[in-house]
Amino acid sequence: MHTTYHRFFVSGQTAAALRRDGFGWDHGMECVVLPCVRKRWFLMGIFNFKKDNKMSRLEHVNITVSNPKSTAKMLGHLFGWHVRWEGPAMGGAGYTVHVGGKDSYVALYSGAGEQTVPAADASYATRGALNHIAVVVDDLDQTEEKVRALGFEAHSHADYEPGRRFYFHDADGVEFEIVSYA
Repeated sequence: MHTTYHRFFVSGQTAAALRRDGFGWDHGMECVVLPCVRKRWFLMGIFNFKKDNKMSRLEHVNITVSNPKSTAKMLGHLFGWHVRWEGPAMGGAGYTVHVGGKDSYVALYSGAGEQTVPAADASYATRGALNHIAVVVDDLDQTEEKVRALGFEAHSHADYEPGRRFYFHDADGVEFEIVSYA
């Protein structure tokens, strides 16, 4: 899986050509996202890309789960992530595991007291709720096999330009969107 991506600003015509040729993703009218690989430097020379050095990135998402260690193990198995840090959180009133890669992670938090969840998935109807976490993988089919082997149901499969995706809910009801642009 690629760990570094860059957004480049290009002409609308260039973005359309790259989209048609299958390079990168998230093509706006005048931008394209490319993985940090050798081809990127080749393309930069041809199309005279301007790297957006001011682009912000998401560092982490913090979610409450019933068992941070178990959820971290599941995410590590599915996505090849590792535990970056773990320990007491929020003044000892909980436990947190940070699982992910070099540049980003998911913070898995469990409080010290009883936690409740709604009887039905109401995230899409509740303001401020987490709807899903999307993860990009190289091999969608292989990841789906791993998801099913863990006993989770893959659903809402879709092919769309420029990729494919499916969703699953983990043991805590957290929805994950698995995407591949390969």
